[in-house]
Amino acid sequence: MITGDDNIITTTTEEQIKINIEYLAWLYAKSRERKKQNKGLLDTRRAIELVIRDAGGEKALKELFLKEQDENIIDELSKLSPMIAETFKQDREAGLQALNGIIADLEK
Repeated sequence: MITGDDNIITTTTEEQIKINIEYLAWLYAKSRERKKQNKGLLDTRRAIELVIRDAGGEKALKELFLKEQDENIIDELSKLSPMIAETFKQDREAGLQALNGIIADLEK
């Protein structure tokens, strides 16, 4: 369960493991794309290294992964409610902050 307090979000060990597994699956999929672009001439390890390098390092790659996850959540929430869709359409950053606030309130 994600808990929030003044913009600090913590996760349980189980949630962190789940996020890490999703990240590794995502990274593997990105590396397969890279391998296809090189007509299969790369091994998986080299393809992963190139994906990380192209993103600007492992930290930048993880931030890209998390941003994509946020975008997927926003898209799903927007499908559920026209009001939510309009909020995110007007100001994406404010919408993300509101989303974090809603999650924190639900956890109380």
